[in-house]
Amino acid sequence: MDDRSFDDVTATQLTWLDDGGIDVQWSDGHHSVFGRPYLRAMCPCATCQGTHGPPTTLVDSRALAADAAPVKKKFGGFKVMTGPKPASVDVAIQVKGAEPVGRYGMKITWGDDHNTGIYTWRYLRAVSPGDGTAAHPATEAAQRARPKARQAAGL
Repeated sequence: MDDRSFDDVTATQLTWLDDGGIDVQWSDGHHSVFGRPYLRAMCPCATCQGTHGPPTTLVDSRALAADAAPVKKKFGGFKVMTGPKPASVDVAIQVKGAEPVGRYGMKITWGDDHNTGIYTWRYLRAVSPGDGTAAHPATEAAQRARPKARQAAGL
């Protein structure tokens, strides 16, 4: 389904869940429950979607060394100094805040201070994981999402 079909769909009711996810009732009658891991994995910003290189959202926390110091590595003919390790997944999926963006969406500030993604209502409706019932199934875009996003949504 083309996400342009959701141009006129808006959130009629948005409720924050105790765990930081969101429950959304839509003007077209659909119902969505977005968990924090899924929302973060589906961040629409250019960096997370891979427009500026490989997608970087939801780094696997098992690969992070808790107290690792920067390491010098040789890459091709260049010496590269790696920077500080990114925040763990547990931190990265914490919601620190959210604010409206005009009348068309919202911006979420995550636990690692990432906040460049604007979640438009059209985008959220297009990537809806549904509510877990047959009456409100996941959209085609949600089913085609990256593996980590599908796993986070239970798809």
